[in-house]
Amino acid sequence: MKLFILAAGKGERLWPLTRNTPKSLIDFGDGTTILERQIENALQSRLFSQINIVTGYKSEQIEAKLKDLRPSIPINTIFNPVFDLTNNLISLWAAHLAMLDEDFMVTNGDNIYIADVFRKVRSDRDELIQLTIDYKDEYDGDDMKVRFAHGRTIGRVHKDIPVDQTDAESVGLALIKGEKSRRMFINTMVELVRDKEYLQKFWLEVFNALAESGVAVETAEIDQSEWQEVDFHPDIDVMKQIVFRSRPDK
Repeated sequence: MKLFILAAGKGERLWPLTRNTPKSLIDFGDGTTILERQIENALQSRLFSQINIVTGYKSEQIEAKLKDLRPSIPINTIFNPVFDLTNNLISLWAAHLAMLDEDFMVTNGDNIYIADVFRKVRSDRDELIQLTIDYKDEYDGDDMKVRFAHGRTIGRVHKDIPVDQTDAESVGLALIKGEKSRRMFINTMVELVRDKEYLQKFWLEVFNALAESGVAVETAEIDQSEWQEVDFHPDIDVMKQIVFRSRPDK
């Protein structure tokens, strides 16, 4: 299985920290970065044969950081040349050819999970399109909200879902298994990016398109304490707590 990390964005809401640094290279204060923690957790899971990082903003810094690592599996970068003109659906599309031959997971480049989350959301099913979710007591306008269809399958995932119609939150971690599911996912994504309207859309629009066409997009649940997204400055302190709590030497 491969892992794709979408890390092309500018992270402007974290300026000045990201004025000259990619969001994924924000330091936790112990000399390690978001990206290094993502890679470390992926390696600890022993699920992946390869890690692919989609870069854009300050890509040379990410490439330089990777040269300092000694991973046990290949780590590649895929450059999105229009990162400053598009949203992360195009970053995902930039990597689609590398998705054809093997099952994969996709995660946002500004997410951190506790070490066993990758193994927690894996599945033994041969064919599967799955989105990871969590539940919160209250949802807000910036949450990537989920409305269920049948059972706990995805009906729609978007920030614009009204709070009173929200069933869960998308974690920004997906699993695609099986040749049929891979091709369905990739073909749907490729079709979306042919429409200029989707150049500024999130990659999760692929799941909306699949759901609208009648495909059952399954869900896997993790607890909201098991992950953190970094969008705003206060998120960094919360992320540090998650990281240091999950370290084996703590």
